[in-house]
Amino acid sequence: MSGSSDVRLTAFFVLVFALSVPFWLAGYALGELPDLIPIDLPVSALMAFTPAAAALILVWRAEGRSGAAALLKRAGDFRRVTRKRWFLAALLFMPGILTASFLLMRMMNAPLPDPAFSLAALPVFFVMFLAAGLGEEIGWQGYAYDAMERKWKALGAALLLGAIWTIWHIVPYFQTGHDAAWVFWHCLVTVLLRVATVWIYVNGGRSVFLAALFHAMCNVAYFLFPNFGSHYDPAYTFAVLAAACAAIVALWGPATLASFRFARKA
Repeated sequence: MSGSSDVRLTAFFVLVFALSVPFWLAGYALGELPDLIPIDLPVSALMAFTPAAAALILVWRAEGRSGAAALLKRAGDFRRVTRKRWFLAALLFMPGILTASFLLMRMMNAPLPDPAFSLAALPVFFVMFLAAGLGEEIGWQGYAYDAMERKWKALGAALLLGAIWTIWHIVPYFQTGHDAAWVFWHCLVTVLLRVATVWIYVNGGRSVFLAALFHAMCNVAYFLFPNFGSHYDPAYTFAVLAAACAAIVALWGPATLASFRFARKA
């Protein structure tokens, strides 16, 4: 990575955090978002759009309006996904992980209520979290990741970006009212989710839309966990997700996360 790329990435991360500070402060001052939906989200969740804002500001300064417009268009770049099975991966990966987590909790006799959720809430969750996912992934994957990959390879870039992404989330995690143990385990889950995001992104034609779709389904699946996320335990999810990510690295390779070991040769 060139020195200019390092400066550009540093400016991006600093700007994302700077733009997020008012939302963190508002989270402490105002508490949760209005009860329009049956889930608990702090006001600071609105910081989801700061990565896109930071990326667009920097691209506008460097490349002008055309560069910013090109980056913004990546929000709808689903035509990059030539292998359509990656849409299924984006839609089903995290629901599968949380279903396995639920079953593991059952096996371990962890306290769980009978599953109950409103199907009517599902499209609301999806639209809301897809918008938020685009607000994040235009910045994280569309702006930052490709430059990081050139220096640290796919897995290294995913872990580093995941660590920064996790630090950015810590204040909102505490503002949801969870204790330090919950936040610790969920931070580990967050790092691994970036590995899974990169895996889907690089195999799906480097589509920002696909990364945002996966991001949205992570949140939808979380809030469908019994009940509306109230009994989600990140320690169990970390165990399942760590096994899945280890399999991804073993099968697709740490350098690219896109070289499937058993792919049929042309």
